[in-house]
Order: sequence, then structure tokens, then C-alpha cells
Amino acid sequence: EFPRADTPIRRGNTVLVVGGGNVAVDAARTALRLGATEVTLAYRRTRADMPARAEEITHAVEEGIRIRELLSPLRIEGDEGQVMGMCVRPMRLVLPNPPDSDARPRPEPVPGASEELLPADTVVVAIGTRANPYLKEIADVATNQRGYLMTDKDSRTSNARIFAGGDAVTGAATVIEAMGAGKTAAAAMDKQWG
Repeated sequence: EFPRADTPIRRGNTVLVVGGGNVAVDAARTALRLGATEVTLAYRRTRADMPARAEEITHAVEEGIRIRELLSPLRIEGDEGQVMGMCVRPMRLVLPNPPDSDARPRPEPVPGASEELLPADTVVVAIGTRANPYLKEIADVATNQRGYLMTDKDSRTSNARIFAGGDAVTGAATVIEAMGAGKTAAAAMDKQWG
């Protein structure tokens, strides 16, 4: 009904955000402002290792966002198209062998540890400029060798119902290029479904 009505925003009740950067923290805080009753931020390293600004992390915690450290996503669980949560595995930080004074400890799975299901009705993956890693398995969307989504001239992916643009297609690029891809995709969607 646009422009007579705004596009509806799906508001999750229990939101899980995966990532530790500024976008992840912003997504978590936004979910809370949109009415989520519980928001959890899951990160594969510790809070001290999160690349987000320390001030943003502090504000998120003060607002009630829960941070779960040392957890790596395995898969999203669902039932008939509805997200039920995400299975994660515990991680530990390990120094490289041989030790290097400049090396950052890397996360690796805790041997013998059990998976955990983090309940959520909404999962937001905010882990860099690459495409959502679950798109391939969930929606059969093709990626190139670098993990970026492949699109045609209309910004359509290999799944005819999914369009993409911006960093998930080109890698790190400009906002102008992403906006151009969005405009191209919008025109193609209007032509297809308009």
C-alpha cells in the first residue's frame, strides 16, 4: 500500500543478534527500541574483543541487552518457516602455536562441549560485509568463490524471489553503488510483481 501506508516492520519478541561489531550492537539496540522483550547478542570471542565501540557496548548492556560470549553459530532452527532459535557451540580463545607476541588469540570450538539452543523468534546476522551465510542453505542462493552473492543485471540472485545489492554482492564498496543496486532491484521487483 506504499505510499499510502508505511512498510510494516516485523517486530520480534525474542531477538538474537550474532556479531560483535557496531552494526550488531546497533541492530540489538534497535530491536529493543522496536519492542522486543528480550535481546541477546552472541559473539564468538569475549566482550573485551568486540570491535564495536566500548561506549556503544556499555549503553547496550545498560539498556538491558544480554551479551553471550564465546559462542559460535551452527544453524538456525525453525518450524514451518518460523524461527525457533539458533544452535551455537561454545568456543575458547587459543594462542597460535608457536606463540607470536603480535598474534591475537583465535576462537576454536571447546572439545567435547555440547551444542546449545538459544531461543529466538528473530535472528539477525551481523558479521561483516559478506552475505548472510545461511542464505545458501535456506534459500539456495548462489555465491561466488569469495562468498559474495551472485546477481544478474537486475540485482536478482539465483533465487528469483531474492534480490541483493551492496557489500553482500560487491564486497566493500560505496553507499552510492549500494543505493544504485537497490534502485535497480526495486525497478525489477515492480516490473515482476508490480
